[in-house]
Amino acid sequence: TCIKFLGKFPCPRCLIPKDKIDQMGSKLDRLRCTRDARMDNHARWSMIEMVRDWIFTKGRNIASSVI
Repeated sequence: TCIKFLGKFPCPRCLIPKDKIDQMGSKLDRLRCTRDARMDNHARWSMIEMVRDWIFTKGRNIASSVI
């Protein structure tokens, strides 16, 4: 969560962009949260494991163009 402020989507459960944060708690926000929920699937986990390997095993910087 320390690097989430650098991301485009600060919520770890849904895909609400930063420019919609002012609408938090509204009916539209609740609809958007259920409609745009993140999907936890094999492709996502594979990408996460690959990036973790680059960072922790190969010593890549999180701000590098590879990541």
